[in-house]
Amino acid sequence: MSAKREANERFDIIPAVDLLGGQVVRLYKGDYDQSTVYGDDPAAPIRAFLEAGAELIHVVDLDAARNGDRGVNAAAIQKILTVLREFRDGGGRALLEVGGGIRDLGAIDEYIAAGVDRCIIGTAAVKDPEFVTAAVAKHGGERVIVGVDALDGVVRVSGWEESSGLQVADFVRDMQARGVAEIIFTDISRDGALTGPPIDALRHVLAESKARVIASGGVATLADVQALLDLKASAGGAGLVGVISGKAIYEKKLDLDAAVKLCRGH
Repeated sequence: MSAKREANERFDIIPAVDLLGGQVVRLYKGDYDQSTVYGDDPAAPIRAFLEAGAELIHVVDLDAARNGDRGVNAAAIQKILTVLREFRDGGGRALLEVGGGIRDLGAIDEYIAAGVDRCIIGTAAVKDPEFVTAAVAKHGGERVIVGVDALDGVVRVSGWEESSGLQVADFVRDMQARGVAEIIFTDISRDGALTGPPIDALRHVLAESKARVIASGGVATLADVQALLDLKASAGGAGLVGVISGKAIYEKKLDLDAAVKLCRGH
């Protein structure tokens, strides 16, 4: 698999590793005070995800997302990169995307030089949209992804703790105009809640967006993955190219092996 793939033919199940204080965690609806720790070795879930056949892995530095400090989880991300490097050296194919605290070109340069395939810009895309323009111009729309984290249709920033006041549709259109080819849409009200994907919100985003869309939040079962595949197959749903899942995989509600097979056979 190359870093550039056919957009509308793909649908990835994307397992997630969220890092907080060097540990693997999941937050409930973005609340830092409601975190569940799933381990202190970030390499372990990465190995499991690769063994299950995942071709794209999603990593978020929650400390950096909150306050911009990328140092807290630097060692953990390095461990993840080491596992990916060994996997690739052995002939394996998988991409890594990293987000959280990416607020200048230097951060993107460092991650890409270290082996990260795609960098996710969140807070900085809202607070400094010219940074997105510069990042896309330097690294291209396949490597620079924008995270659109929303609550009640409004984009939130700084680890989801602040409202930007921007409507999702307006923000997405601005990012497209700046050359962004892919966004990750997270419905914060469903993140970590295992209440099903935000189908209606996704329909709205897909209707407004010419960029490719990855869904995040709420997936709990294979039926939820199938619901997203059905949305992709519907009129206007072709731009949906994947779904991120974390808690459901860790708590064994979603069988990643089965989800990978389902997505490959859609």
